[in-house]
Amino acid sequence: MDQLYQLAQAMIHNDLAVLSNPNVTLMVSGVILCFLVMENGFIPTAFLPGDTLLILTGVLIYQDVLHMGIVPLLMVATFIGTAIGYLQGYFLGHTQMYHRLLSHIDDKHQKKALYLIDKYGILTLLVARYIPFVRTIYPYIIGATGVSWSRFLVINFISSVMWITPLVGFGYVISHSKLANEYQTQFMSIIVYLPIVLLVSGIVTLIYKWLRKKKKL
Repeated sequence: MDQLYQLAQAMIHNDLAVLSNPNVTLMVSGVILCFLVMENGFIPTAFLPGDTLLILTGVLIYQDVLHMGIVPLLMVATFIGTAIGYLQGYFLGHTQMYHRLLSHIDDKHQKKALYLIDKYGILTLLVARYIPFVRTIYPYIIGATGVSWSRFLVINFISSVMWITPLVGFGYVISHSKLANEYQTQFMSIIVYLPIVLLVSGIVTLIYKWLRKKKKL
């Protein structure tokens, strides 16, 4: 916990000396990669902040905290997470567990995913990557419908590249802006706190839904 606290403090205060420590860099990379696998692969963790973490990664690459070589690893983590989701849908699609997992996601997100699938089929994943929650449940639904594994892998790979590259690139580009350089501390605070706020709000929402369901029983 002490290391995580020091990491948070270093990021907020833009302490590049601490952030450039190989052990800290490894920890940051590990957390980001794990979050991407979990957010893309498991419905209970669909609330994790994928988009904002990718933007943060771009900022950290600009500051030489992370190496550009992490980008292919982000694509691999996303690819693996989505493949795990597909396999769960494929093997559990006709079980009660599958429906229980989907019940963790609001109806509006489920309807949006089904609408996109009806309209664009498997190509939906190219669009769904940019829609939180939908990108998590989409592979489950596709796996349950029996779409071929080989076809899914190709779309999964393309969509991973199309999601990672623009968002990491956006974080890298905005770091060059005059506003970011002028208000560096405030800029870093926003970039760091945004994923944290989304993470906390996701956990709170999850606990609230669980308590509400428990109360109805």
